[in-house]
Amino acid sequence: MELLNVAQLSTNPLFLSLILLFSLLVWLQLEKRKTLNLPPSPPKLPLIGDIHQLGKLPHRSLRDLSKKYGSLLLLQLGYNPTLLVSSADMVREIVKNHDIVFYKCY
Repeated sequence: MELLNVAQLSTNPLFLSLILLFSLLVWLQLEKRKTLNLPPSPPKLPLIGDIHQLGKLPHRSLRDLSKKYGSLLLLQLGYNPTLLVSSADMVREIVKNHDIVFYKCY
């Protein structure tokens, strides 16, 4: 097999556009993480999000996730981002002070 000529590969317009596209996507992901102040969340898969972490007993899986990541947790269930609040004090705080923000979402 012949080795690829690096000079020919680096001048190929398709190769250069793929590198540009890849670097743009990485940059956008990094900027998105910097600008949003989101609660902690477990690692997710691209299309299904965190659905793979819910087992046969979803209430126990959610309990385990809240023990690991805290009482306020952001889950990506498919396409929908879902806020999981597992503390009664946090629920009181949200309903008392931030109810308008959550009401406008729907």
